[in-house]
Amino acid sequence: MKKKVLMSIVLLAIIGTSAVFAQKVGDSVQLGGKNYAVDSVTADTVLLRLRTPFDGILVNSNGWTLSVNGGTGVITDFGRVSGRWADAINKGYYKIGDQLLRNVTSTSNSTWSGQYLEVSYNRSNTNVATGVEWINVTISWNANGQTLSVLGRGDDLQVWYKR
Repeated sequence: MKKKVLMSIVLLAIIGTSAVFAQKVGDSVQLGGKNYAVDSVTADTVLLRLRTPFDGILVNSNGWTLSVNGGTGVITDFGRVSGRWADAINKGYYKIGDQLLRNVTSTSNSTWSGQYLEVSYNRSNTNVATGVEWINVTISWNANGQTLSVLGRGDDLQVWYKR
């Protein structure tokens, strides 16, 4: 019991000390060897979110642009579209401002798991979108610090580049 109380006091001291330095939204804080961003600050509470090394603007080879912030990526531009993706956009399944990447959590120094919004399609005509669904993905951040790979079902690989 004493050990548990002592650990709680130490944790509160660490958080309190970090909060002194984290004075505004967007500030960075390091806890337990991980980087966090200050998400909100009220009178007595500092809300933190885990930063990823790929936070920022990412673009794929078709010109789609993704704004990543913590564990979420939001579509900011479609670039060039064709096939089922064009059909999905025309049907309103994808819109600017929609999440494309969510629930991103670290599994190692360069690998994360998360969910990616994928187009569902008609198996007899793969250019016909029938909806969208969240699929589980493995995310890899290349050692060069510029390339994000999102591996979905089978060999479905999306590659994004840091802008």
